[in-house]
This record gives sequence, C-alpha cells and structure tokens, in this order.
Amino acid sequence: MDQVVNQLVEHVQALQAQLALTKPTVLASAVVGLPESKHLDGTNYSERKFAMKNYLVDAGLWHCVENENVDHELDQRALAKINFSINTCSNGGVRKAKTAKHAWEKLRCAYEDIGLVRRIGLYSSLFKTRFEECGSMTAYID
Repeated sequence: MDQVVNQLVEHVQALQAQLALTKPTVLASAVVGLPESKHLDGTNYSERKFAMKNYLVDAGLWHCVENENVDHELDQRALAKINFSINTCSNGGVRKAKTAKHAWEKLRCAYEDIGLVRRIGLYSSLFKTRFEECGSMTAYID
C-alpha cells in the first residue's frame, strides 16, 4: 500500500512540474487590490504608466503590449491587468480594445501629456507658484 501511495505522490509531483513548465507563471494581480486612488484616473497617467509597465514586465506580459502577434491567452491576461488598473469612469475608450497593445495605445492617446498646450499649462503653473503659498523651501522647490 505504501508503495502505491509513493508512486502516486511521485506521479502528482511529476505532473505539477510539467504544468509549471508549460503554463507561464503569472502572479495574482496586485493591481486588483489597489485602493481606488491608486488606479489610473486621468490625472496620474505618467505614474500609472510607469507602474503598469513594470508590473507587466514582472508578470512576463510586456511583450503583449509591444508586439502584434502574441499568444491570445497571454494577450487577454495582459489586457485584463491593464483594465484592472483603470478607474472605471476614466477608461479612455479602452473598453473597446481587443488586445493589450490596442488598450495601451488608447490610454496613451487619451492621457499622455504632449504638445504645446501641455507646455503652456506647465509654464503657467510654474509662474503662478509663490513661495508664500508653500510651507517650506522644500515644498516650494518640489
């Protein structure tokens, strides 16, 4: 009886090892558990872009954003993780995206700060900043 149990245990371990080799390991999404304030809300695009890219790199899914022809299952996992990182009211048209690459591009087009209007806004905020309004020199510089 012990011999049969040992054989079953060895067989199960062999199957688990095979499964680990054939199925990419992607950790459970830490993005899903983030507080709502940590999700992309339209005002924090550059921070969330950096965090999401690193999250996808760590999960082995970044290639889904960079390439067109990727495994469908991996692409859908990457797309789901991107969708989980977005506040529901600021999805930037991502709901219609069928691939992670398309979703990433939609977000970039909707939220990336580029161009003359952004520069004017930054200059305006820079010139309006007054030392008197800041609590310390560090706050003024930052």
